Amino acid sequence: MRILFIGAVEFSAFCLEQILRGGGHVIGVITQDRPGSNADYVDLGTVARAHGIPCHRVRRIADPDAVRLIRALAPDVILVLGFSQLIPEEVLRIPPKGVIGCHSTLLPEGRGRHPLIWALVKGLTESGTTLLYLDRGVDSGDIILQKRFSITLEDDATSLYEKDKACAAAMIRELLPHLERGTVPRTPQDHRRATYWRKRTYEDGIIDWLRPAIDTCNLIRALARPYPGASTYVGSQELKVWKAIVPHRRPAGAHRPAPGTVLAVTDTTLEVATADAPLTILDRSFVGDTPVVIRSGDVLAAAEAVQ
Repeated sequence: MRILFIGAVEFSAFCLEQILRGGGHVIGVITQDRPGSNADYVDLGTVARAHGIPCHRVRRIADPDAVRLIRALAPDVILVLGFSQLIPEEVLRIPPKGVIGCHSTLLPEGRGRHPLIWALVKGLTESGTTLLYLDRGVDSGDIILQKRFSITLEDDATSLYEKDKACAAAMIRELLPHLERGTVPRTPQDHRRATYWRKRTYEDGIIDWLRPAIDTCNLIRALARPYPGASTYVGSQELKVWKAIVPHRRPAGAHRPAPGTVLAVTDTTLEVATADAPLTILDRSFVGDTPVVIRSGDVLAAAEAVQ
């Protein structure tokens, strides 16, 4: 079984190692020729060289040179794991056993971009990982395998990434024998149940202190390392917030300071008012080399106050 592997991020490197450990015959690796905008970009050439596998770099998978390369490699199957570009139809037609990808939701729900981030932002308590055949649509192909994972209030982007990887590893181990036997399961998606999550923007990561504390905490969890962090502002200085908790709620009718007001400061924490309860920031850092002293009574900027 001649496997061509396509990927460009840390998840890709992990999955490639799993395929090789499982005895998969990888005849080539295709990756991006530059990091692009992925916070978790990984040079797959390092993994490929360690196993004596040719690694090819392309700018766009739809470029004619890239399509010619794939056709010349003559793969039986293509595995696309951790690659954000859509695979063009002429590539989809090349391997006789199809093109298989992975998406970090329980499809058909959550098609689209940044699934782990949106799962946390939306406050989901469960999600999962799907292996699927790729088609001309966006995450719309037949489902091969799915595995679920729980999402707790202690989870952030990093811990969810690890759960996603564990699901992917288990499904890869299950997939490889099916590929060899020609018994890969496939179930059409119910397109009536499909939902779509859009590509996030920088503005999505700016904290709006007018929102409830739990929503703000979810945003912070979603953008924790290795992602770029949730942002707020002290004057014109950007502050990245990496971790926070909602320690308690104020009783109804109690005095509530304006959202964004700093209520208390210690060497390691900030307590900030939101729409309905205080939020305690446990990990923060300023962008740039000029940190600002934050004092009780300061007001952190809401999203709409940032120009």
